[in-house]
Amino acid sequence: MSGEDRLRAVHQFHPTITFGDAISNDCFELQRHFWSSGLFSEVYAAETKPELRAFTRDAGELGGGARRREALLIHHSMGAASLDAAASAPFERRAAVYHNIAPARFFEGVSEHNRDHAALGREQLATLAAACELGIADSEFNREELVAAGFRRTAVVPILVDWAAYDVAPDPAVLARLADERTAILVVGQIMPHKAIHDVLPAFARYRERDPGARLLIVGSSAMAGPYLVRLRDDVTRLGIGDAATFTGRVSMSALAAYYRSASVVLTLSDHEGFCVPLLEAMRYERPIVAHPAGAIPETLGDAGILLRSKEPGSVADALERAVRDDRLRESLVARGTARLAEFSRERVTERLHEAFRLAGWDVPRSRPRTIAIVSSAERCGIHHYSLAVADGLRADGHDVTFVGVDRADTADLFRNLARLPARTDVVIVEHEAGIFREVPFVRALYDLRRRGFATILSLHELEPDKLHAYRMLTQALHYRMSRSLPKEIVRIPVVAAKLAWRFTKYRAILALTGGLPHRLVVHSERSRFWSDLLTSDRAKVQHVPLVTTPLEDVVLPRDAQEKRELRRRLRLPPDAFIFVSPGFFFRRKRFLEVIAAAPAGSVVLLSGTAASWERDYFDEVMRYVRDRRLEHVVVNTDYERMGEHVAAADCVVLYYEDVFQSAVATQAIWAGLPCIFSDVPGFQIYRGAGLFVSDTQGLHEAMVEVQRPETYARLAEQVQVLRHRLAPERLAPRYLAGLPPR
Repeated sequence: MSGEDRLRAVHQFHPTITFGDAISNDCFELQRHFWSSGLFSEVYAAETKPELRAFTRDAGELGGGARRREALLIHHSMGAASLDAAASAPFERRAAVYHNIAPARFFEGVSEHNRDHAALGREQLATLAAACELGIADSEFNREELVAAGFRRTAVVPILVDWAAYDVAPDPAVLARLADERTAILVVGQIMPHKAIHDVLPAFARYRERDPGARLLIVGSSAMAGPYLVRLRDDVTRLGIGDAATFTGRVSMSALAAYYRSASVVLTLSDHEGFCVPLLEAMRYERPIVAHPAGAIPETLGDAGILLRSKEPGSVADALERAVRDDRLRESLVARGTARLAEFSRERVTERLHEAFRLAGWDVPRSRPRTIAIVSSAERCGIHHYSLAVADGLRADGHDVTFVGVDRADTADLFRNLARLPARTDVVIVEHEAGIFREVPFVRALYDLRRRGFATILSLHELEPDKLHAYRMLTQALHYRMSRSLPKEIVRIPVVAAKLAWRFTKYRAILALTGGLPHRLVVHSERSRFWSDLLTSDRAKVQHVPLVTTPLEDVVLPRDAQEKRELRRRLRLPPDAFIFVSPGFFFRRKRFLEVIAAAPAGSVVLLSGTAASWERDYFDEVMRYVRDRRLEHVVVNTDYERMGEHVAAADCVVLYYEDVFQSAVATQAIWAGLPCIFSDVPGFQIYRGAGLFVSDTQGLHEAMVEVQRPETYARLAEQVQVLRHRLAPERLAPRYLAGLPPR
């Protein structure tokens, strides 16, 4: 196929996106792969949970004009009204990704909502068969259902599991609770009838006759279980296992890791499974598996577990006993699980994905390593550290990346460094913010990069007229003050008009060339995106990429409370106080004085940063405020080398800014795993799940009280981990490469 036929974008739709859901995670992992392949890729949803809204687009945006050279993958796992609209969206190519729908009969008497939507989902399979040229199933069991529904072309591509999400420290409280030598039987999955927990309970009761100290851990949401959960609790009482059976409900990733680490064996007696991700989780955590061969379980499990011939309680108890007691069998099952897991690796799954695309005649580029140069400030500052994080993220994606540091406003240094770029460089990413480059020489540099054939991405951190020197010169001429007599001022008007015309021409030329010479423009905030049409009328050229998380420089985060106390002692901070930190340059817009005034009694406010040379008076004002009032609960650190450690030693980051484009400090807080308190301004909205938002000083005080409540702090800390994962450089940096031409 010619380059004109090659797809430029593969987007995805799923009715609901939520963290921890296997299908939502599959969407994001596929998106990451498409970015790495140089494709544009958005995830559309009718409903997105708050902590992920910044990473999806509304399903209503699927309509509009024809989407030439764009494909849509429609993920289907339950009936939804929004699915019909997605199936008719004007994309050139469409495919369904089928994750199976439990038959409606399983929800009878439990959930009319699920029963009706399961039935609707089965009906909508026929709609998708007519609208899509390809049906992708995550198991052979599911593929056969696609064939029965009328799909002409079908393929099997397993779910792409994001194992990095599991790289969390196991919850110490759960580990401590399960630290004894008792046998732990683990069941993972949503509490619904087709998961057959009603069969698990009598089987466990029978096993417990042989192992009286055994415990049963049932991990999964019961939000939609309704009367089914009541029935299960009655069964627990009737079987006399109330002291041994635990329904945990939904748990965090760290708690899930702890349950797997503590499990003796993982059990599933489901009556219907389209894939069964917990089987892969058990393999990854090296736990033996006992499973009922329903649906896709045999093909997902392979030889990596004990497949039951019967769910009769005695038979299940026998299998559990073998898995728990037979050391040689356990070792064999774990080894086979590790080998089996390789079949579901990223490389193998994406290869099967491209095989499926070829079946439908889709021309989709493959991911390939590129040689990339990232040009940014050489000065140790926010954008410098951010650029290094982007470089690390691209390296993790397999690219050869060089960081090129340029002295601020030093034109000779800029051209000297660009001249050294090797001819084999595929992509040059320029991380730009006001003050790093002089405007006219920077345009010349962009032209030189274009002339040499480099694909160039201009990443703009602050874009609006006031940030441009040429604009300030224009307004200076426009708002000149009268300094002469009236006749002389009248004569002066044509001179000023000529000056205005020249400065306006220069201003517009700089904007046009700054927007026109790069191949792609990247912005990091809605505020910058709003002003992007100063540079280009081609909206498709502009990509909105949230800031990746930026590590605190030379900081190893405390692993537990004891290490945090030791770090505080070394920094001469109160070891057991609740510490709020506001880090960064002392700018008036950061409202440090208001943070100090709002702090609750008993807490400590830590200001960790340096004075800004162009706003030194604010630093002096803050220091006088603290000194004159003898505020012993306020600590000021101005040692740049220790700033990261002071943030790591704190409990909560307070960013009560008047305004902001986007915030590298916020990404550092999220990297450090700290909940935040934000002012309610647009630049912080992406972090909605990771903190409390306030609009005035009274609200700030109330939030500083609320965040110290253990349940609030735990909830926010969990959401911070969600954002930390989603904004990780290795996940997000490949998005920079979307839409680049092949070289």
